[in-house]
Parts: sequence; structure tokens; C-alpha cells
Amino acid sequence: MLKKLVLGFAALLVVAIALGFAFQEQIMIAMIKSQIGPEEGFDAALVPPAPDYASDEVWAALPNKVDSSDERPQGVKDGTRKSGVAVFFIHPTSYINKANWNQPLDDEDANWIVDNRVLRHQASVFSGCCHVYAPRYRQATFFSFLDDGSDGEQALDVAYGDVENAFDEFLSRIEGSPFILAGHSQGTRHAAQLLRERIAGTDLEQRMIAAYLIGFSIEKDQVGGTPLCVHAEDTQCVVGWNVVLGDGAGLNPEATDLICTNPLSWLQDGEYAEHILNDGAIGYPSYMVAEEGEDFTLMVVEPEVADAECINGNLSVRDLRSESFPSQTPGGSLHVYDYSLYYMNIRDNVMERIEIFKREKI
Repeated sequence: MLKKLVLGFAALLVVAIALGFAFQEQIMIAMIKSQIGPEEGFDAALVPPAPDYASDEVWAALPNKVDSSDERPQGVKDGTRKSGVAVFFIHPTSYINKANWNQPLDDEDANWIVDNRVLRHQASVFSGCCHVYAPRYRQATFFSFLDDGSDGEQALDVAYGDVENAFDEFLSRIEGSPFILAGHSQGTRHAAQLLRERIAGTDLEQRMIAAYLIGFSIEKDQVGGTPLCVHAEDTQCVVGWNVVLGDGAGLNPEATDLICTNPLSWLQDGEYAEHILNDGAIGYPSYMVAEEGEDFTLMVVEPEVADAECINGNLSVRDLRSESFPSQTPGGSLHVYDYSLYYMNIRDNVMERIEIFKREKI
């Protein structure tokens, strides 16, 4: 069912472009709403039941569960996980459905994407060093980001409330240990809010090794005053980027003063970084449910497939040297591969920041 919706959305997008640039955005949104926009306005009475984060069942990843965040690419040695560091990872949007403004926690398609795409290709970058905690939450449906009324914001508020409750449970479970905050897309939106409202300027900030706010347009003044990481060795700071192909404007062309960390140099708004600095990317064909015959567990490292340069707040790939990253979205965005294109560099950088934090802070 989900695959049919996505194919329908793609076909409608082509039609919208053909109808003319001047009305493209309005037409596109109207067509998308007809496919995935909830038919009724947001109604708090229809929001699915809230999760109880004291129960392990409502977590997609936990240290005591076997899940896809534990997996590693072919040929990569397993980490020792003796750092004593925990990661609070907030997954991106995987609910593309018009049945509700917020995901019921038992939605099979949405959970499949989280379990088999997101945990495997994003959260697993932290598995070599750390204990990964990833809550399921009543995420806002994809259309919430296209809604021009208040319904989408109300759905996002529900989602953030779950994330905040999960974070409280996370803190109780890690008992004062240092931690990393991380997310992608909708998850990063919630992570940034968590950072500025719950962490920045508090004792928690002293325990936070870094915040990896990847795949959402986060402006530099939206992190509560937490400093940006300007070198690979910095701690108690923020990194973030949005990958586009070439000169693409990305998913949010109107945003200004965006955080852009180059994951090949770990500099903010730095110079062009060549392919040779890319230690390995891990591609996959589609964000959605696996195609027939696809081995979705495969994690093959491809070195030097993407370069990187921060241009106008986006992380531009000037030359993509692999066919393993075919899924693109409007604005030339390589959104679903924000982690995957720099997988090994992120994995190594996380370990480096932890070691420095331990030497300096513990």
C-alpha cells in the first residue's frame, strides 16, 4: 500500500512540473494532499494513544534489544561499546499516510522503514562506541511539513511531546552518563527543540558530547546558544548538514544562516573537500519498503563516492561517483542519504569526540 502511494506521488510530481513553474508549488501541494493529506483537520480526540516509555516495547532500539542499530557494514570491526556513552537517536519521518495526523505506534509500514532503513543506515553509525536508544513516537505524518494551516504544527507538537517524555526515560536509564544527541529530518527538528529547551545552559549540556542535528534546516540561532563544532575534536557542540546534488536548493530554499558542517573536514562553512577524504558510504535503492528480491540487510562500504562543500547553507556533492544512491527529492536533495554518504566518517568522528571528551571532562 505504501509503495503504491509513493509511486502515485512521484507521478503527480512529474505532472505538476509539466504544468508550469509559476504554479508548480501550489499545484504540487494540492495533488500531494489528495494522496497523502489527512482528509480531516487535526483533532486531539483522534490522536493515537500515547506510548509508555517505561516499557521496552515502545523503543525501536535499546542496548538490551537485538535490532538493526547493532549491525555494521561488511568488513568493519565491531566496536567494544565500553565508552560508557549513550546515544539518544530520534528517527526521521516514516509515516506517509492520510489516515491520521500522527502515527499509531503499531503502523507496520512506518515501523519497517525505521527498523530496516533508519536504524541500519543511520543509527548504526553510533553502534561501534555507544549504547543506542531510539524511541518510537507518534511522529507527524509527512504532509505536516506541507500544511499551510495549524494542523501540521499541532501534529508536530504531539510528536515532540513523545520525544521529550522518551528523553526523560532515557536520562533515568543512563544514570548520569555522558550522552550524544542525534537525529535525522523530523527527528532532528525535535532534537533541536530538545537541545534549546531542555539541554542548553543546563547541567545536561556538560554531559552532552555532541549533537548531530542532521537532515533538517536548523539555523544557527535555533540551538539555544550551544556552540557549533568547528573542528573534528570539539565537544559539547553541534554539527549538522543537508546534502544536495550540485547547486540544488534543497528542501527548504527560504531558510537562512543554516548550520553546515562538512563531514569530510568537520569544518563549518569550510572549503571544498575532495573524494579521497570520504572513508566510505553505504547506499541503498529506496527509503520505502524493500523491492522484491532486495537484500535490505546489505551494507557495502564504497569509499570516495562523494565529495563535500558547504554552499549557501547546504552540503553540496559536486560529483557523485556511485549508482547506489538513486533516491532524490525536490531541490536536488539527497535527503535520505544525509548519513549514508558519509557513514564511515561519522562513525570515526563520533569515536574521536568521545575519546577527547573522556580525557578532558571525565
